This record gives sequence, structure tokens and C-alpha cells, in this order.
Amino acid sequence: MTYLGLGNKKAKFLYLDEFMPSIDWRKLHADISYGISQSKWSKKLVSAGVHDDWKHLEITPFLKFGLDTLSPLEREYYNKCKTMDEKILYVTALRDIPHPFWVLFVRNNKRIEQTGVFNKAVAEDCYWTENAKFFESLVSLVEQMPFESIGRVILFMTEPKTQLVPHYDVSTPEQRATKPNDDFIWFTTKSNTKSIYVMDDSTKEKFYSDSEKKFVWFNEMDFHGTDAVEHFSFSIRVDGKFKKEVKDKLLG
Repeated sequence: MTYLGLGNKKAKFLYLDEFMPSIDWRKLHADISYGISQSKWSKKLVSAGVHDDWKHLEITPFLKFGLDTLSPLEREYYNKCKTMDEKILYVTALRDIPHPFWVLFVRNNKRIEQTGVFNKAVAEDCYWTENAKFFESLVSLVEQMPFESIGRVILFMTEPKTQLVPHYDVSTPEQRATKPNDDFIWFTTKSNTKSIYVMDDSTKEKFYSDSEKKFVWFNEMDFHGTDAVEHFSFSIRVDGKFKKEVKDKLLG
């Protein structure tokens, strides 16, 4: 497996700019930045299927395989943590293990299994969170996007000088081989910030999205990530189900 791509032509990226309304980007960026300041953030295991060459740079493998290295005292504190968020924060503070990602749910999905990735595009399983009231402009934009139904709406926030390591969006190779790619739109509101790439499994060559396009779709079962930038940055992902005529046009 090198990369899967989208559609029969295996496109690395497809773009939905032509289906979007006119946007005042300065206002949208300011509105979302204010919403971030007012909302509850979480630590989650964002990078699940981490590429083997990057596993030393991400906390997920440690939480799966490295907990046996905790001393009895350290494990006692670990076991006192009630949620995965707490456990991630504890281990991040305790050891030299990076976890530079925060997530903010504007619209979340109920958990039918631990990862939450299998129903994130199912509208009936999703609900607006308390955070949503701080994101009026974003919610208005989402409601104008070319979806026939809307799933999860999430902000991925990255601390300065840190990368989102190459990963795919399920936990195991078996899930990667069987889970279909969801419909979603990924975008940022600030120029010269995060740029998304997909990566060839074997050569590790990175392919970047078109910098002239804003609204991006790719195959989440391909290894993908973002390079480090000097400042705090965020991106937005909206999951759902594209309108049929839109998806037909995208896939040709």
C-alpha cells in the first residue's frame, strides 16, 4: 500500500471551494479565535495509526505499550486519573513524551466504541456542544457547506514548533483496510499556517494540498499530517455526508 487517494483516479486531494459561500476571512478568523478563548479544550489520542518511523514522537504508542515502565508510585498516580484526558495530561507532564495537540469539539459524536471515528460523520449520532455558542460564524458557515447532513465539527489545535506526525485515522492496519473514507472538509482560517499533506507509505514522500485552495478533502486512511510552524495554530474539520451532486462532481 502506498497511498489510496480519492475516487478512481486516486486523487491525493480534492477541493470544495467552488461550493462555498463568500467569506470574510479576517472576521471568521477573529470570531473563531475568540471562541477558542472561551471554550473547553481536551487532550485526545489524535494520532492513532502512527507511521512506525514517527512512533517515538507521539504519546499513543507509549500509552499502549510503555505503561509498564512506570514506577509503582507513578502508576499509583496514573490509576487515580479518571479520564483519558487526565491520563494524557499526567503522562505528558511526567515524561519526555510529546503530545502537542489539543482538540475542541463544536459538535461531537456519541461514542459507540473507544476511538469515536466510526460514527463521526453520522448526523444522528452527533450533537452541538456547549462550546458551539461561542462559534456563531463557524456554525453559520458549516450550515452553508455542501453537506446533506452534518456530523462532527472539531478544531485541531497545535502548539508552536510541533508537527502532527504522519498517521491514519483508525487504530489498526486491519481497520485501515476495511473502513471506508468519510466525507469531510478540512480548512484553516489564517494564511501561511498549517498545510496538510498525505504521504506515500513506503517512500515517505509528502504531497501537499494546493496552497491556493482553502477547503480540502483527502482519504483519511492515507498517512497524513502537518509540519511544524513557529506559532500556535489550528485547523477545522467538518465531517458529514456530501450532497450527491457535489460528490459526483468531485469524483468525476
